[in-house]
Amino acid sequence: MTAPTLPRALAEGAHRQDATVTFGTSARRERLTYPALAEQIAAAARGFADQGVRPGERVMLRIGSSRGDLLALLGLMHLGATPVSVKPRVPGAVVGQYLAEVARQQGVRRAVRLSGHGLSELQLLLRPGAAPDPAPGDPDGIAFIQYTSGSTGMPRPIPLSHRAVLGNIEAISAVAGMEPGHAGLIALPLHHDMGLIGVLASLVRGLDLVIEEPGTFLRRPMAALRLIRDAEGAHSAFPDFMLRYLAARIGEAAEPDPQLFRAWRTVFCGAEPIRRRSVDAFLATTGHWGLDPTALVFCYGLAEAALMATSHRYVDAGTSFWTGGPATTACLGTPVPGLDLRVVDESGAGCADAEVGSVQLRGPTLFDGYDGATDHRTTWFDTGDLGCLRSGRLHLSGRRGDRVCVNGVNVFATDIEQVAATVAGVAECVVLPHGDSFAVVVVPERARRIDTRHLAACVTTAFGAAPETVIEVSHSGIARTASGKPARTHMAARLDQGLLR
Repeated sequence: MTAPTLPRALAEGAHRQDATVTFGTSARRERLTYPALAEQIAAAARGFADQGVRPGERVMLRIGSSRGDLLALLGLMHLGATPVSVKPRVPGAVVGQYLAEVARQQGVRRAVRLSGHGLSELQLLLRPGAAPDPAPGDPDGIAFIQYTSGSTGMPRPIPLSHRAVLGNIEAISAVAGMEPGHAGLIALPLHHDMGLIGVLASLVRGLDLVIEEPGTFLRRPMAALRLIRDAEGAHSAFPDFMLRYLAARIGEAAEPDPQLFRAWRTVFCGAEPIRRRSVDAFLATTGHWGLDPTALVFCYGLAEAALMATSHRYVDAGTSFWTGGPATTACLGTPVPGLDLRVVDESGAGCADAEVGSVQLRGPTLFDGYDGATDHRTTWFDTGDLGCLRSGRLHLSGRRGDRVCVNGVNVFATDIEQVAATVAGVAECVVLPHGDSFAVVVVPERARRIDTRHLAACVTTAFGAAPETVIEVSHSGIARTASGKPARTHMAARLDQGLLR
């Protein structure tokens, strides 16, 4: 990949008349050829320039899945401005305060289709004309700034350089084997790194791209899946919960279509813990529809690394999961090319094989620190995740802040959740620190009751630590970040205040 910046990389593919981008929403579908998309990106850039936006200026926006949202993002970059992508919601935060804090941090004065909060509102205006070339840019200059999900507190800014994003796209396309003529399906929100980088990677590599609004996809997944049925090769990304959801929805179909997944080369799975029962259900169901199990690729990713840090292509359940403890962990593989990974103990010394420690990264696809001035090509970045290397392959235990301490023993919330989820009637669970122990918050399956005493006994037997309480809540009782992760800090505060019911 020779282009120095994202807009230049996108411009290199603007001639592909045979490649298309399809936007799917609840109202309709729109399809554009790559040349038509390139013309509209340039027209959006000219429209922002006419409203006074200048190269180098930082502009706030919320990125949805519509054509207009994508044009706003790419138009700003084409102009040489810096998009600042904010989340649509932040658990426990007042939206106005959140946006005001982002504006203060980034020196933002304008926002696209965001009114109030002391910001001047910009409109997406397409001003066609002779298509200009993208603004010149520095590979180490900031392509865009996105914010963390806020699962453990107020979101933090992540400035990503063109070099970091293009390097990660190259790594992703190499793992997936992406080729022009293949198709990509993105049904994840574009304010999340997994959705945004997935779209950018597909565009840079010249794929026929389907961008499906997440709610539309969840209501009618088969319609979107059929759009890429006959591609030469197909690629997508589904977190664990979507594997479970698709297994259930596809399983409802009366007659399998053995060709539906025949073209699929890659199903990236990451963003949340990967559960063996989700994978087993997904593969058992989609196998009748033509999916090769080795299309599944387990990933460890984070916004600070642009997206993907490690990958492991599924082999079989025995190879791709470790079952030596009370909880089963997925093999997340080895680092992508050019990225270094190590696991260290509290003194900073390297951990032995299978010893849990802090996961650290460095390399050219890392961001330049939350301050925008730390070169993580040479300086190790502490991810805040804990895990171990087993024969050189990463297995995650959980976030450092997600441990609960009982009688001097640290237990990972995600491990407890995995065991609790095996109890009959449990649809979902979240473990929170509480008192001298922890609380297990459970959502029952529809029309089911949960034996909370049995659940507590199962957890106690598995970990030698008893929960302080088990609380049943409805689905709405699980507070989530805009990226869909449980907002543990916010939920723990509500639990302590007696507000979690």
